[in-house]
Amino acid sequence: MVISGRATCVVAAAFTVLSVCLPQARGAPTLDLTGVGSSGFVNGAYFEQIDPSSTGTGVIMSFVRIQDNPIEQGYNTDYRSVQFDEHTDNNFTRSLLLSNVPIVEKNSVLYREFLLDIHEAGGDQGLLALDTIEIYLANSGNLTGYPTFGGAATKIFDLDSGGNAWILLDGNLTSGSGAGDMFAYIPNNLFTGGDSVYLYSHFGESEGIGSSGTFEEWAVRIGVPTEDVPAPGALLLGVIGGNFVVWLRRRKLV
Repeated sequence: MVISGRATCVVAAAFTVLSVCLPQARGAPTLDLTGVGSSGFVNGAYFEQIDPSSTGTGVIMSFVRIQDNPIEQGYNTDYRSVQFDEHTDNNFTRSLLLSNVPIVEKNSVLYREFLLDIHEAGGDQGLLALDTIEIYLANSGNLTGYPTFGGAATKIFDLDSGGNAWILLDGNLTSGSGAGDMFAYIPNNLFTGGDSVYLYSHFGESEGIGSSGTFEEWAVRIGVPTEDVPAPGALLLGVIGGNFVVWLRRRKLV
């Protein structure tokens, strides 16, 4: 079919309008947590969407608040001034002792549990990309100078260690501030090399899914056991061992 020059211009104009009006395709996240109860693994860590009813003030301990639009980043520390987009209030951005990070068991694996609460605008602006999570251990809670921290901290986990990874979150799934949006479970066996924990996170860059609300907050739950609990296999061995001792004692009495 032959199209005249004028017709070609009309077709080109129509195509241009169509391409502008159609939504641009986004790359798929490494882990999509935009469904209620969704979960999955990234680099050995387990993440799940949550809406707990008991994670408000007095039940959680915040250790870093980050706020900027559309891209934001930061980490917890007692050092002032802060390096990135962290709030400076010591009640919300501060050092975190490893002993305050709960240990929980899932499918016979022990994890350290971190809670993320995002505060995004509602509707179409509720989505947020979590681009990076890095966790460091050190022997001091007032370090600065990410990413090296002056050589005084050791990185034990990186969401991107197996290649670029990101998690898609939806703030519309939960009921406002203090509710919590995601649990991050990091394998407990990684936490060696210091008694202070630093968690660096970066939001809003992947696929342009940026922050449009107020702050994002990392916290730990209060009242959750923070001591090592034996894995089921160890508990089973303990029961068997105890029964064997009782059997030996009974043999001696016979």
